[in-house]
Amino acid sequence: MLKLLTLLGLSTLLWWSALWLLIPVPWQQLSPTVMLLLHLLPPILFTALVQLWRSRQARREQAAAQAQADAEVAEQQSRRDEARARHQAELRSRQQALPCRWLWVQALPQRDEPAWLAELPAGCAWEMLMADELEAGETLDCLQDAAQAGLQALYEELPGAAALPLLLEVLPQQSGIEQLARIRQWQQQAWQSDAPQPTSDCRFLPGSGTLADRVQQFLAQDPELPGAVLLALDAPRAGWEPDEDSDAATRQQWREQGMPGAAVVVLLFLRDGLSAPASDAQAATDPYQPYWERDPAAASAGWGRVPAGAQQGLAALPVLACLAQSGQGELRQQGTLQLTRQLQPLLDNALVNAALLDFPFSAEDAEPQRNQADSVAWLVHNGGDVDVGGTRLAAIGSNLTRHQIALHPVDEGSNLVREWGDVGAAAPALLTALAVTHCARLAAPAVLAQFQPDHAALSLARPA
Repeated sequence: MLKLLTLLGLSTLLWWSALWLLIPVPWQQLSPTVMLLLHLLPPILFTALVQLWRSRQARREQAAAQAQADAEVAEQQSRRDEARARHQAELRSRQQALPCRWLWVQALPQRDEPAWLAELPAGCAWEMLMADELEAGETLDCLQDAAQAGLQALYEELPGAAALPLLLEVLPQQSGIEQLARIRQWQQQAWQSDAPQPTSDCRFLPGSGTLADRVQQFLAQDPELPGAVLLALDAPRAGWEPDEDSDAATRQQWREQGMPGAAVVVLLFLRDGLSAPASDAQAATDPYQPYWERDPAAASAGWGRVPAGAQQGLAALPVLACLAQSGQGELRQQGTLQLTRQLQPLLDNALVNAALLDFPFSAEDAEPQRNQADSVAWLVHNGGDVDVGGTRLAAIGSNLTRHQIALHPVDEGSNLVREWGDVGAAAPALLTALAVTHCARLAAPAVLAQFQPDHAALSLARPA
């Protein structure tokens, strides 16, 4: 208002000065009314025009500022939406699980047979090896019969599994070429059908991390593969002489890894989200029929080399457990408090990967009903006996309690070292088979904790 009055006064002063000094006006001929309007109207009109221009300019500046603010808000919202989309995409990628459909295990128990063997669900076959059945010698020789029995049981029940890649765990003491050649021979001997044996690859399992992580990495390399069969075997017991004198280092190794044992594990994994198997009519289609005469809608994609007639048997298998991706990290200190803190993010990540812990992008996206960590009902681990694994069990127990998981690590857990001993290269597969079995038996998630001297990995097996 003060600026407006100042402008009016200044314009009036300038106009009057110009009117009396610069512009010749016949004042004697003007009426008083015209004279008054001539003195007042031009400054008022000028002031009004200036004010109108300033108001319009202010509105333009305000509109530009508002448009810029709206653009900044829209850009910020766009960045937020993109970040949310990336978060959700990463979460979906993390929560991709590996379904296990079938397992077969032969292992040498260290003590009596576990009581849970009487409660095995369908699709889980466990058989006990006897110590007198293991002859001293090379691993491939003493476990040949057991491995052939496992492959034969798989191929007899599911002929289509013979077309899936056969993945092997490396035996450090054996030649890789010899191991592949021997197991390919076992495959042929295990196939007892009159039909031609489907061709499949036999290779060592690549990658690092837990067994489920490595199988997922393998399947990710070839999206056309419908699944894979894993065969893991080892028998440290075969070369062990119980009467020999053991030094302190060997006894310490036995306490950490268990007495020498033996195990053969066969696991069948099928990719999640496979297409529907071919029908009987499609399976009976003439293979020599030209492709231009076939019905494109009848083609079944995603089953790779599995014959159409064998796809239905694989697809009908129930999902024993879905193996989630692991949370893993280095162990820098082994004290109970330090180990508890180091295992905390590993368990948190494992629960998020198993979709048992809500991990929202923001507070408004939170869904508390997704927090189902308290449904975990079993623990599988290789923490070792109490004298060497007490710290690990205490650290795991503290982290389970933090998520309100009412689980006793000893009474409701499977200790690979105490129950099955040192099974060498078959340990990751046997741990996985234990987690899948207990998950299917209890219809509840099971935690799998895999320890190494300076590394740990925690993951979960959950029902489908």
